Amino acid sequence: MQSWFFDLADYSETLLTAGEEITLGFAGEKTGFTRISAGKVRQAGSIEQREVVLGLRSAGREARMNLMLSGMMENDRSPVRNAIDRLSKILKTIPEDPNLPPLPNSASGESRTEGRLPHKSELIQSLAGEIPGAESCGIALTGMMYRGVATSNAVRRWYESPMTVIDGSMHLTEAPGAAKWSWAGRDWQGGEVSARRERAQRSLELLSKPVDTPPAGEYRAWLEPAAIRDLFGPLLWNGAFSARAIEKGSSPFAPLYSGETLDPRVNFSERPAAVGAPAFGNLGFALPDRIPLIDGGAGVDRLVSPRTASEFDLETNGVNGPETPSALEMQPGALDSQNSFEAVGDGLWLSHVHYCNMAAREGARVTGVTRWIALRVRDGKPVAPVGTVRIDDSVIRLLGEGLLEIGNQVEVIPDNHTYGRRHPRGAVLPGILVDGLRVVA
Repeated sequence: MQSWFFDLADYSETLLTAGEEITLGFAGEKTGFTRISAGKVRQAGSIEQREVVLGLRSAGREARMNLMLSGMMENDRSPVRNAIDRLSKILKTIPEDPNLPPLPNSASGESRTEGRLPHKSELIQSLAGEIPGAESCGIALTGMMYRGVATSNAVRRWYESPMTVIDGSMHLTEAPGAAKWSWAGRDWQGGEVSARRERAQRSLELLSKPVDTPPAGEYRAWLEPAAIRDLFGPLLWNGAFSARAIEKGSSPFAPLYSGETLDPRVNFSERPAAVGAPAFGNLGFALPDRIPLIDGGAGVDRLVSPRTASEFDLETNGVNGPETPSALEMQPGALDSQNSFEAVGDGLWLSHVHYCNMAAREGARVTGVTRWIALRVRDGKPVAPVGTVRIDDSVIRLLGEGLLEIGNQVEVIPDNHTYGRRHPRGAVLPGILVDGLRVVA
């Protein structure tokens, strides 16, 4: 795919007129997938696609267009030529963009990751099969992902990597309980995949017990890495680490960049290598190896896209326009994660927090409901599943005065969304032990 994409970029440059510049952003994949329901394969197939975003510039203006292309130059020249001709006409009708960022300086780079992809039978076996008293379902995705950027001022960047993602769940047939499990990696590890599935299956016995739903109140609680990811979701969508949102005062984490602090053990970074994400943004700017976002509990750097840098006179770190992390990494702590039930003592143990949304920007307050493995813990042991209750609490408080311990193990949590395409991004997070988690219903 790389040679085709760079040939396409070279061809696009021959179509430019005086004063025009062009950028090409590429997202491609070769993906095999299997959907499982009731332990059986319900859908299986493969996808191969190539999407190119053309951005034509002239006289401080830019117009963009997305194209789905075939990968064969003899077929792709015509749609590219027509798109550039149309964009050139559009540029004559739109006003100048006062914050249009400059293109990066000429540069090139390639990133190729090796890894073993599973055979189709291994992929199906990871999810399918009968489970006594339960049914399994989920989706397995495997294959290569590609990203590229080329510009008319000699930027050529390329990324390709294998990636397999398993996203499964098990639902009891005679009770409301359900367990969720997942695995992601660039190098297939069948033993680890089986171990995670078996761990989820072992939890079904506990989930089949009568529900013990706690009343509204505050509880000592362990939040698994996936639950941290769930709580952070609405914060990131609302610009938690976005320089633009912080400058405008709309970021829920804005107080952390103006003097307020979290627990000094809390450290967050944007580190693409942590999840194998591309080391460049969609305009072709190289990303730093690491962007420290919270260090020792205090806000440090922010995610600054080229456009935000132009508008607010800042220095860009090359991230994409939405200014959300592609690889959010939290440093682990000292608590042995295997002893999380004992650490809770009396309280709650949550694997996920579902349907999360912002409740208020003040304090970065997030609300969501329990789902999947949510357990009532007494005397350091899980005793019963928790029914559906609503969590409503300040993430700043949970990572500040409410933080008791941080787990010593981290989990790589992939972005398993497939809206339009697969996404080479994710998070690396530990679990945390908190005091006073607010249950409101």
